Amino acid sequence: MTVNNGQQRLIVRIAVAAVVAVLLTLTACNAAGGGSAEAAGQSVREFNLVARSDVLNVGDRVTFEGFTFNGTMPGPQKVVQQGETVKITVENVDSVAHGLSMHAANAQTSNYLGNIEPGETATLTFEAEYPGVYMYHCAPGGHGIMAHTMGGQFGMFVVEPSQTYQLEQDLGREPDIKIYIVQHEVYKDGRDFFDGNAQYVMFNGETFRYVKDPIPARPGDYIRFYYLNVGPNLTSTFHAVGGIWDYIYYGGNPNNLMQGTQSVVSGPTDSYVIEWQVPGEGPFTLVSHAFGTQAIKGALGIIQSEPDAPRVAEVRSEGLSSSPVEDPKRHVAPFGLGSEDLDKPVRYRPGEEPYIEMVGNSFTPKRIEVAPGTTVTWINEDVFDMLEGELTGKHDAVMVSGDGDDHFATPLLDHAESYTHTFTEPGTYEYICSIHPYMRGTVTVYEDTDLTARSDPQSDGLQADGLQETILASAAP
Repeated sequence: MTVNNGQQRLIVRIAVAAVVAVLLTLTACNAAGGGSAEAAGQSVREFNLVARSDVLNVGDRVTFEGFTFNGTMPGPQKVVQQGETVKITVENVDSVAHGLSMHAANAQTSNYLGNIEPGETATLTFEAEYPGVYMYHCAPGGHGIMAHTMGGQFGMFVVEPSQTYQLEQDLGREPDIKIYIVQHEVYKDGRDFFDGNAQYVMFNGETFRYVKDPIPARPGDYIRFYYLNVGPNLTSTFHAVGGIWDYIYYGGNPNNLMQGTQSVVSGPTDSYVIEWQVPGEGPFTLVSHAFGTQAIKGALGIIQSEPDAPRVAEVRSEGLSSSPVEDPKRHVAPFGLGSEDLDKPVRYRPGEEPYIEMVGNSFTPKRIEVAPGTTVTWINEDVFDMLEGELTGKHDAVMVSGDGDDHFATPLLDHAESYTHTFTEPGTYEYICSIHPYMRGTVTVYEDTDLTARSDPQSDGLQADGLQETILASAAP
């Protein structure tokens, strides 16, 4: 049979299309967890992450209520070698949806690990192609990605390169100490999250962790830092007081080499490998040089360099795993009700109309006190009002308990939509968002006899925009 040129071209196109289809199928199988590496009997590095709600210590008898992977903030630190096959399994033991964005995977991980419902498990298998220091974080999808990352679900994933870093080549030896540092922020509510006003900033889950427990080193030690700023908002300048970084590698990739810098600048998700030879006896202070917004709030540590310092080969990035203190002096709950010194009750005088923002998956202010006959307005300031469930920024306010008879439930509100309710019956009413039930707030309707508004000039500034004022229970007329 004779095949003409047109037929030959058609046969070639069909063959190419078949090869492409096979390759795409294999890629999808590998990313979904079927894994050609497993089928071929190659070694696979397996890791398990458990998504849940938690209460954690964050230092100085302060607790934090949010979300975690495996019970710590940051979550488990994972280290693999470039070229290895990695299998990540995420189990959701919580009552709301979770997920995972794995930045070390050159793949759309949300196709496999997004929107994992309560009680479900999902798996991703991928090849660690590019060396570096990577962030992973919760990613149910949509609005929930941002809220859950702020809520504490993140960690460090390191892909060690197949080639050698420069200082290791210069010295002919491996590091004396490997220090893994995750810088991150804690917010008291969703409005502060929106505005980038962090309550605390810390290294590895605790304010001033390495001031309380300095990292020991000796003069001349070769230290390799694996540094990651997970944010979620602030830009850091990581610096050692009294030192100059010998070599830095943006992203942790040895091909991205710079030499002799005083600091490294990192926005959220930016990372570095930093090589440094301790120049002498210390102490040397590790700090974010953004003093007012970060260092003073907890992003500071100490390298204690002494000739006879004890040997510590590794400092890991996981947060504290201890049980939360029983009687904290402060409780931070960005979505729910924290300590009253943070989530202060705001009292409104008769005739004023309070506005409660739904923002960053929280109510702001979370606690209000009003007189009978007061009309309260809830307004949704979360912008991402697409999708459904944990993925959306839509909210409502639904009463769940109260010692009065003033029951209320708003409709589901899109961005910039509002709803009002007039309270007439004294009592304290607790309410939630039915879609995001960890969002909590209270309205206390006080008796008329509980309020006599002060008439001095300092009280005249209280308005419905949330300016807080403390009014004595028995004020003078």
